[in-house]
Amino acid sequence: MARQANDAGDVIIVGDTITLSKFNGSKEMNIHNLVRRFDVFESLDNHTVTADFYIAEGIDLVNEFPLGGEELIKVSFQTPGRAAINYNFLIESVVAMRSNEQSNMRYYILRCTTKDFLLNSSKVFSKRYKDKLYHEALFDCINNDLAGEVELKTNEETKGQFDYVVNNVRPFQVVDIIKERAVSTKYKSSTFVFYQDNRGYHFQTVEKLIEDRKSEASEKKFVLDTSNRLSDYGKDINIRNILSYETISQGSSVGKVMRGAMRNQIRQFDIHRGTYYLKEEYNNSSDHTKFVKTDDPFDFNSADYNAFTTKLPGMTRMAVKDGTRQEMEHNKNIHFQRAFRERMFQYVVRFRTYGDTNMRVGDVVNLDLPIISGTTTERPRGKIFVSNYICTNLKHRCEKQDDGRFNHYLIMEVAKPNQFNKSLG
Repeated sequence: MARQANDAGDVIIVGDTITLSKFNGSKEMNIHNLVRRFDVFESLDNHTVTADFYIAEGIDLVNEFPLGGEELIKVSFQTPGRAAINYNFLIESVVAMRSNEQSNMRYYILRCTTKDFLLNSSKVFSKRYKDKLYHEALFDCINNDLAGEVELKTNEETKGQFDYVVNNVRPFQVVDIIKERAVSTKYKSSTFVFYQDNRGYHFQTVEKLIEDRKSEASEKKFVLDTSNRLSDYGKDINIRNILSYETISQGSSVGKVMRGAMRNQIRQFDIHRGTYYLKEEYNNSSDHTKFVKTDDPFDFNSADYNAFTTKLPGMTRMAVKDGTRQEMEHNKNIHFQRAFRERMFQYVVRFRTYGDTNMRVGDVVNLDLPIISGTTTERPRGKIFVSNYICTNLKHRCEKQDDGRFNHYLIMEVAKPNQFNKSLG
């Protein structure tokens, strides 16, 4: 039976074109008919966007083009009624190559990254960053030291001087140093991420991402529609259906204590003056309220558990300070950083849904998950692990169907740093 226009999962590959070209652009070829599937990855943990293109061909493209693992791929795709997104990739390697028994078909994966990632790999330098705020140093690193093709779109304000000498490093290594040490002017956790999406590079705290995008969560509500699965569930134009989901993590009572999520101390030591500064301390019983929440301000842990695990610090660390330099500020927020990062990954869900080219990593989404029940009728909504999550990893998956068109799905990993509803009813 022929598909109807605008079925859920439909995607437009703009111009029915996926362009393969030489590194210098001297030769181009449309490989749309050779691509069985492609995955595009965005992550808050990745400096750049990456992709895999799954190829099935019988024209000996590897030898005739040829493919050497340095070519470029361009693709633009769009969910009907949504924005089109454009990607330019560099083929980093050709992997998983195999042929069928008749040797008339070859299958392999074109593993891709961005040209900026290659540029980063070829640049090694030494430099002193001086008299710059952290976000200014990062701007200098991306725009001048890397000087790549992608624009830095978001650069959050910081405080404290980044006075630092780097030796024999690459630009993205400097980025890692900066994001680890940067201190936000507003958000306690100072948990900075540097990542790329289809709009450019971004440098900001997870808390700012949550605060900026939380207002859009009501428009990005995903529902596990159990009552409709046997009727028109897959036919309606409903890109917000959760097709499947799994819980990746749900906390660790011992691990989070040992890693400082419940209570931790940081003591500063001046290596030049030989003096100790006042300790900085995080105590979950009261300090969890100082973080930006995805929805309700409820802690994952009960009052009894908090009281039991915060009698003594689960972790104590010493941070080195140089009193002869301008204040770098980064030692003052380490105790909050450690706790927030642990909270971010206490409850993580991975789910699969229909594609939407308006979705980006870092978005705050709303999950409507029903309670677990043996009944086939519509079930009540869950109470604690529902509502708002922040998307930490996003995969656009486009799969070719028998009719030659692609279906588009999203595979998203989302994290929740607090409970939605404290009451268990």
